[in-house]
Amino acid sequence: MKRYQKFLIVAIAINLLIGLVYLNTFEVSATSITEMEQKANGFIEAGKQAKDNAGGFDTQKITQSFTGLGSLLTMVGAGVMVAVVSYMGIKYLMSPPDKQAALKQQLIGVVVAGIVIFGAYGIWSAVLRVVSNF
Repeated sequence: MKRYQKFLIVAIAINLLIGLVYLNTFEVSATSITEMEQKANGFIEAGKQAKDNAGGFDTQKITQSFTGLGSLLTMVGAGVMVAVVSYMGIKYLMSPPDKQAALKQQLIGVVVAGIVIFGAYGIWSAVLRVVSNF
């Protein structure tokens, strides 16, 4: 439990430090609620005009841009999966029965990771369908 508390304290300290470093970079120039609302509405209108001028998302262009990256990540993931399964197999063969039970529990995480790695194409196509609707 102490390890988690130390991690939480370090994470909060880093977060506060980053906040203090970037404190001076943010600038608030609006002085009233109506002025902030006008600026927000102007921002929304500029976004709508930019979307209309852009003609929406070109999913073919996005797909082509990330195809190489997706293939590379899948190959790396497959290599890692082979290494992890090999390591767990050797460890399973050389462990006593109580350790083998623990390794079977860890295998659930490995199976989920394998589904995510090898099901990445389905996840990617689902994301593209959602993005292309906007």
